[in-house]
Amino acid sequence: MFSGAYAHSVDNKGRTVVPARFRVKLGEKFVMTRGLHGCLWVFPDRSWSEVQKKFVPKSLLDERGVKLERYFLGSAVECVPDRQGRVAIPQMLLDHAGVKADIWIVGLSDRIEIWSKERWEEFNSRLTDDVIIDLGRELQL
Repeated sequence: MFSGAYAHSVDNKGRTVVPARFRVKLGEKFVMTRGLHGCLWVFPDRSWSEVQKKFVPKSLLDERGVKLERYFLGSAVECVPDRQGRVAIPQMLLDHAGVKADIWIVGLSDRIEIWSKERWEEFNSRLTDDVIIDLGRELQL
């Protein structure tokens, strides 16, 4: 569904342009939340309810499930791009992702990730050919 990586920036109001190619697939509104490894996750609204169900704890006494629910759902926000395709990223999410100005918007099958330029480069610098080969073997690719 989503693929590719695009360099963008965030303005002083916390807004960025979502690539048109991604906006078409995301729809008129979408959901943004904290992701793993210091990035943000962006899901199409049409698939958000299924994603959300995965984070609902089995009971209110399920302490581990409640922690995941708080982490991912507690920071989730609905986004609607303006006429220029810009979306405002809340300060809490900018802080989580370490975003100052330059970002990468990355398509990954069912979601988009937003990374600070620095974290994206650091993540990728650790992916040597040997690491990729080992991961492929572990996953039997």
